Amino acid sequence: MRMGRHQSRPVERGYLATVWNTAAASISIAVLSAVGGLLVSRDLGPAGRGTYTVVTSYAMAAATIGDCGLTAAICYFVARHSTGAPDVVHTGRALLLVLGLVVGAAGFVAAPLVFPHDHAAATAFRAAFVAQPIFYVSAAWIFALQATRLPAWNLVRAVQPLTQTATIVLLVLVSGLTVTNAVACFLGSTVVQAMLAAWFWRRESRSRGRIRRKTAADLFRYAGPVFLSSVPFQLSSHLDMLLLALLVAPEKVGLYAVAVSMSGLSRPICAAFGNVAMPRLARISSAETDHGAAGIHAANSSSTRRVALLAVGFSLAAGVLVVGLMCLAAPLLVPAVLGAGYAPSVHLLWLLAPGAALLGCNWAMDDVLRGLNLSMTVARCEGAGAVATLIGLAVLAPTVGIAGAAIASSIAYLVAFVLLVQAVLRVVGVPMRMVPHHARGLLLPWAARARIALLPNVERR
Repeated sequence: MRMGRHQSRPVERGYLATVWNTAAASISIAVLSAVGGLLVSRDLGPAGRGTYTVVTSYAMAAATIGDCGLTAAICYFVARHSTGAPDVVHTGRALLLVLGLVVGAAGFVAAPLVFPHDHAAATAFRAAFVAQPIFYVSAAWIFALQATRLPAWNLVRAVQPLTQTATIVLLVLVSGLTVTNAVACFLGSTVVQAMLAAWFWRRESRSRGRIRRKTAADLFRYAGPVFLSSVPFQLSSHLDMLLLALLVAPEKVGLYAVAVSMSGLSRPICAAFGNVAMPRLARISSAETDHGAAGIHAANSSSTRRVALLAVGFSLAAGVLVVGLMCLAAPLLVPAVLGAGYAPSVHLLWLLAPGAALLGCNWAMDDVLRGLNLSMTVARCEGAGAVATLIGLAVLAPTVGIAGAAIASSIAYLVAFVLLVQAVLRVVGVPMRMVPHHARGLLLPWAARARIALLPNVERR
């Protein structure tokens, strides 16, 4: 049975239209975060910026790793089984609350180890970990919205940086910024986000749901491989910053943080392709399970292939383009916007750029594979990247410092990228030699539509 092009083009248009909307929201979030980061950098200086980065990096890494993969499991099962979504969210929220309490207590105790000689910074660190249960509980609602109502999910994501940046602006104008009140802005905005996510989910869900033992078992069964994949990914993404906090002065951590922020400008766009693909692929695979007709199976297999290839191709192109433009603009922008003291960040950006251009695509490929319930494959690929990170940092960071950490990060992202590309192509049944052929098949319809759109303008001329 030949499916033809008529059925594939709506798949492309529906997927990409949703991606564009999500990417637009992600860009807005990135702009808000950049404005907030700029104000923090200018008001606190490199040393204060470094301390603030250490506190928030530890808090976010703990929130991401400590959930043990349950947030991704909530998104996956809500997308696959909409009728059981209330039970999934209610059960997942209870499990996340327990994990949040454990992680919060651990961070509270560990604060003096991270800041042994800075009481104010240690207090801010403790405050960030006391708030961990809020992070964890709100994540259940947020990831459920990703599976069911992307516009609401985008709004919930945006309200956190919007609130944080607004309060930072107010503090800068009224009383000045300190590390303590900057962290308070971060925590307060998270509370606002949690409240909005809860409100949206109550409107989305028709029932409150119940805690069910079977649902908990299903969540943990899916979450285990996700956890095994997220730990090495978070190590690759954050280990450089966490290690530098112990090896170099806060001023250098601040310079490195600015370079990392600039190198990550492409990630919101690239990640949008995976954010939309993950629940979409979960629904497609659920349809394959629920229907036994060969025609439906063939259609869904083709849809899976096209969504996966679109996610990988467009996220890679976006990463290369945005990071390349940032590298060209940085020598002029950094001194003009942040001041001459941040000039060394430009050289760090150039060292981070090769890996940063690939990192957003890595995120998208992780989500593609998780949407197909292949989290163990992600774990193997990201694990290899984490090993490369550890080796690179162990060799380069003690001798070359922050420049060595940048080089090690780029190498690690490249290793993970190569393995993830091979894994995605293998699961969708596309040999490497056929990638150019499939790329032309995906791009030609868009080129034809662009040509048709331009023809009236040419004829008028």
